Amino acid sequence: MLNYHRWLDRLQALERRYGNSRASLTALCVIVFLLGGLSYRLWLDFAPEETQYSTSGKRKLTLELERQTQETARKNLALAIEQEANAEMQKMFTRQLAQQKVLEKELAFYRSVMAPETNAEGLAIHALELTPGLVVNRYQVRLILTQLQKRKYNLRGRAQLLFIGLVDGKHTELSLDKLTKTKFDFAFQYFQILDAEINLPANFSLARVELKAKVRAGRGNKAATLSQVFDVSELLASEKELGVILEQNSQVKDNSLNSVTKR
Repeated sequence: MLNYHRWLDRLQALERRYGNSRASLTALCVIVFLLGGLSYRLWLDFAPEETQYSTSGKRKLTLELERQTQETARKNLALAIEQEANAEMQKMFTRQLAQQKVLEKELAFYRSVMAPETNAEGLAIHALELTPGLVVNRYQVRLILTQLQKRKYNLRGRAQLLFIGLVDGKHTELSLDKLTKTKFDFAFQYFQILDAEINLPANFSLARVELKAKVRAGRGNKAATLSQVFDVSELLASEKELGVILEQNSQVKDNSLNSVTKR
């Protein structure tokens, strides 16, 4: 009770001391309200208003963004179509080249069998192929021999290859026997394929290959020798043709990509 009366006396003393505080508080609230209204009015006067021009500007930017998006999508679609078309074109060129090579080989084979231009006792040289390896001056050699259709007996003999070129500017000849242990002995009735791998000296510059095929005398044929010289550029022509076609394909692809980019 003592504490209660003590606090009551203090409150009464404060009320007597600040008797006009309620009026002051009311006046302060009115002043704050007026200041708030004035500040809001000033903000409305000076704040940027959304005019017709600002709305049209936003619309223009939105339309431009949509146009750019559509243009980008169109270019991406055109690029994808160009890439797919070039890929199909490359596949078509590769298939046509392979088909052409097969037909050329078949035609040459039948020509050599039926009516060879050069033959000895029925032996004809169908083809001599020289394929470069992964190492410099390493080659895969393939010799294809055929026999005339009218011959009914096996032809036997040996083919000799002579690689002619320059070593330090001097004429040099290297036989197949010196380059590999593989012998090109043949014995066949219709055709035979002979393969060998050779490694030419590092300083050897190959110019041409001389082929001599010697037929031994046997039943139905006499001894004979068939000779032919091949220029190295002719032997490697097929490899170069394939490289040129592939290079042309890549150029077509690059040109199409550049045309799409410029659009």
